[in-house]
Amino acid sequence: MSEMVKILDVSREKILQWLPAILDIYALVHGLDAQAIAERAEIMRRHFGRRGYRGFIALDAGRLIGFTYGYTGDPRQYWYDKVWAAMTPAQRMAWMEPEHFEFVELAVHPQWQRRGIGGRLHDLLLEGRPEPTALLTVRADNAPALHLYRKRGWQVVLDDFRFAPNGVPYLVMGKRLSS
Repeated sequence: MSEMVKILDVSREKILQWLPAILDIYALVHGLDAQAIAERAEIMRRHFGRRGYRGFIALDAGRLIGFTYGYTGDPRQYWYDKVWAAMTPAQRMAWMEPEHFEFVELAVHPQWQRRGIGGRLHDLLLEGRPEPTALLTVRADNAPALHLYRKRGWQVVLDDFRFAPNGVPYLVMGKRLSS
């Protein structure tokens, strides 16, 4: 990782100041149009207010080059309820109860990928979390992300998860955390 790259822990209020730059990276990484990004902005604003929120940004000379965030999962939230419904009772007990950390987003500007920034953001986000487990979803065809997560101890919990019946296949991955 470049010596010039700084990674900062950002509060809910501070991450909102970075939201336009975060959305620029998100659009670039995921290839989304303006309408999809506007929808994502509203989702992120809600996420930043959730219980147990934690976020980090990576900066190079004051320019945002990466970000990550997550929060404690709670029932009656879209992602939680979808994943809960797809799991068996045993999986729920092992991964979602009594509570878990939802690793929501990790993105690094394409020009800065493969320099250790994503790994550092990942590690900082999970460091010292009080929840016993963490969960995330990743597109099943996202080989670089799968490589990063597997290298850091994540395991597949659900292997053909879809948010919509004919939607893109995702993996739900879990990681045991040492508090």
